[in-house]
Amino acid sequence: MSRIWVFYFLMQFAFFQISCSPHTHIKIHDSNTVYGVNVLGQSKSFTRGKIITARDVQIEWQEQEKDNAGKETGDEVGVRSFATEFVIEPDAGETFLFVQYNEEQLKVGEQVLLLKENNKIRIVRDRRILEDGK
Repeated sequence: MSRIWVFYFLMQFAFFQISCSPHTHIKIHDSNTVYGVNVLGQSKSFTRGKIITARDVQIEWQEQEKDNAGKETGDEVGVRSFATEFVIEPDAGETFLFVQYNEEQLKVGEQVLLLKENNKIRIVRDRRILEDGK
């Protein structure tokens, strides 16, 4: 009888290990990007490119100063943040300079997608390259 319980325990343990493995078929990507519901179903145009250079830069802007209660005081205060300046070489077109927050930790030499919407561009890692390389 004890052999059956040991076998049962080992089988449960094995199934638990397999199901909780990080290499399951579900992929979860961390993202700080939040879209409104109005973008669902809308197509976006994109091209492919490569990062030629990347360097950290500071972004500076003015914001309304707030008191301890969160009420605006009427004064403006300078705010700084860090972003990354990329030089991008698209597959078709001229090389250009682009600044954005580097949420994906993009590096020089990586293939990227240049997502275009209205007059704005955002670059993201080309995951097709990563999946083809496996």
